[in-house]
Amino acid sequence: MLEVNGTLIVLILSFLLFVWALNQVFVKPVAKTLAARSAKIEQDLSASRKLREEAEGVLVQYEKRLAEVRTRAQNTINDAVVEAQKKRSEEMAAVQAEGRKRVDTARTALAQEKKNLVSELVDSEILIVDTIMKKLIGNASGGALERGTVQKALEEAC
Repeated sequence: MLEVNGTLIVLILSFLLFVWALNQVFVKPVAKTLAARSAKIEQDLSASRKLREEAEGVLVQYEKRLAEVRTRAQNTINDAVVEAQKKRSEEMAAVQAEGRKRVDTARTALAQEKKNLVSELVDSEILIVDTIMKKLIGNASGGALERGTVQKALEEAC
């Protein structure tokens, strides 16, 4: 069996002294290094969370500003389109008014020209009718044609 003697006590004391020395030389520095590393990792994680929150805040601000800029740009485009359409409508109205004015002027000129031509044809028509009556009847004294009647007939024919 196991006897308790001085060697056993020295052996136990030596073992305890060895464990204590091992703890002092190896375990405590390694534990200290692990604790420092763990603290550094926790600090880095905390800093990264903070930076991530800041980045998300900046991203939200950026997206908000981008939306505002897009809205302003779209409003500017819409205003320009409305202004261009308004200007186009005004110019079209001016062109149409000018066209109507020219058409009315041309119609008036054509009506006056027609009236002048009909007036010029009245005398020729009377002369032709007299000539035809002379040839058919042999005599032109069958009744003088009235200038107004001939002019009215020519206007209806034209």
